Amino acid sequence: MSRLEFPLREHLRDPSEESALRRIWERIDGRLPDARRRRRRVTFGGLAFAAAAAVMLVAFLGPRPDSGPLRFVDGQALAAVDAPSVGARLALSDGSTIELGGGARFAPLESSGTTFLGVLQRGSASFDVRPGGPRRWQVECGLATIEVVGTRFSCERAPGRLRVSVQRGAIIVRGERVADRARRLVAGESLDIVEAVASASVALEPASGGLGSPEEANEALEPSAPSEPNLGAAAGAAHASWRELARRGRPVEAFATLGAPGVRREARRLGVADLLALADVARLSGHPAEAVAPLERILSDFAHDPQAPLAAFALGRLELDALARPHAAAAALERALELGVPRSLHEDVRARLVEAHERAGDGDAARAAAEAYLREFPSGRHRAEMEAVLASH
Repeated sequence: MSRLEFPLREHLRDPSEESALRRIWERIDGRLPDARRRRRRVTFGGLAFAAAAAVMLVAFLGPRPDSGPLRFVDGQALAAVDAPSVGARLALSDGSTIELGGGARFAPLESSGTTFLGVLQRGSASFDVRPGGPRRWQVECGLATIEVVGTRFSCERAPGRLRVSVQRGAIIVRGERVADRARRLVAGESLDIVEAVASASVALEPASGGLGSPEEANEALEPSAPSEPNLGAAAGAAHASWRELARRGRPVEAFATLGAPGVRREARRLGVADLLALADVARLSGHPAEAVAPLERILSDFAHDPQAPLAAFALGRLELDALARPHAAAAALERALELGVPRSLHEDVRARLVEAHERAGDGDAARAAAEAYLREFPSGRHRAEMEAVLASH
């Protein structure tokens, strides 16, 4: 914050303007009767004082810029949240709120003074974004991306289906399954987006007419687990236990329930939503190597799922930052680009790809990746770093 020097009155008016005004009023004063001249001086003095007071109020009481990444209202850094059965309300530092339905999962992906990107990985959520805020919000909901500045809207997600409703303001819904790939929704409007399903025996809409609970929808559309020996009822109980602990935000206990062999076993059985949760349990409990298998399973068996590009990006960051395996990180980041990572993440993915090649000692690949970054983002945030890479190879 800039510092105001004293006396304040010397910095609140332009001296050249004041001298010119004084000369004008002196000429006017020469033509006025004495009584009117005195009244004019009193009025002018009062206005000058009021103007100075207004400038001081703006300087000291005006709103401070909302810079830096978003946080929870208590100052803690944002993290993925698994809502319990009763739901959860997330209050953010800029005055925005996110209300999660029971069993919903929301994860932040990117946050800065100008951008916030998050993903609703399952379930339903209502977003009340502060109007006029400095950040452009994007919420990934699987079948569509929601772009918003300040409004209130809801997303209700189930496998193969998404419903978006606007209660206040307006949003832009983008996606391959949206007519013309983009649709503007205003207050009172809603949009249902349905993914084509190969099997006609799978009902996209329950008999009740709603989307149903996230748990019911996941069980309905997840691939059936292959039979494995020696699992039995005990394995099913352990499966339910770790999921519940993960939803309560207790990844250490969830991992202890499974152990490394259990994580590897579950990674061969689950659908996309649970695989992402399993990877988070391993990563957040301090076992990053065990988080690789669930993410790789998404890329091998569910590559066409809308969340596969995000899984590839997460794998790339995990390999680069936590496991120090830059060759594997580069492969995962290239896969994220190949699968169509959201446009809002392109710059970060390309920058991390350059870093991965550099750390792997592959100068030619680093140079090619830096050139690709500059072609796509000639004025990007990492331009100086990219130019330094080109200069060194």
